[in-house]
Amino acid sequence: MIKEKQVYRLKEVSEKYDIPVTRLTLAIRNGEIKAVKSGKEYLVTPSEIHKYLGIDTTNEGITRELYIKELENKIKIYEAKINMLKNCISMMQDIFRDV
Repeated sequence: MIKEKQVYRLKEVSEKYDIPVTRLTLAIRNGEIKAVKSGKEYLVTPSEIHKYLGIDTTNEGITRELYIKELENKIKIYEAKINMLKNCISMMQDIFRDV
């Protein structure tokens, strides 16, 4: 199991999520992201960044996302089956038309 870092510097967050450091700094100053200042740098937890970005990282949220993906895959399978049935019906109609 890969462990996630406990804290990130803003530059790391910026690179990982493609968000300008200035925007992150402004969000911290506005109270949108909780951070700790260490020297000249801010340190933030992954959960704070996820909260700011609207990413649900709770077990319930992850379970829900997996369930949604599973349902989306089932829908794709059923759509493929429906298309195969439509093709079969079309072929049968062509055969009976010729008889």
